[in-house]
Amino acid sequence: MSGRRRYERFQPAQPWDGRLRVLQDVIVQLEPAGRLVAFGHLPGVVGEVVRLDLSGGGHTISLEVRVGESRPVIVDGGVRHRLLFDVVGPSVSGEHAAVGAPGV
Repeated sequence: MSGRRRYERFQPAQPWDGRLRVLQDVIVQLEPAGRLVAFGHLPGVVGEVVRLDLSGGGHTISLEVRVGESRPVIVDGGVRHRLLFDVVGPSVSGEHAAVGAPGV
């Protein structure tokens, strides 16, 4: 060791499996063609499947969506990212169930 760290380092014998959950508030709109469009501060990764939690009117629904497009746009003089989603299906995580909401 170079002496910069005074504690021992370790490496697990078996790799750990986990998830990283990054929450982001976005504005979601439904296009006439039925696709969901979100505007947020961070870009998306095209092809990535993410969970989208929609809430309003006392109801919450969780959907799994695939990012179909991500591009920067100007909204109110600031840069936002426009994300186009394809709905894959309801969220299978079970953390949030659709309560009284038949769909989007």
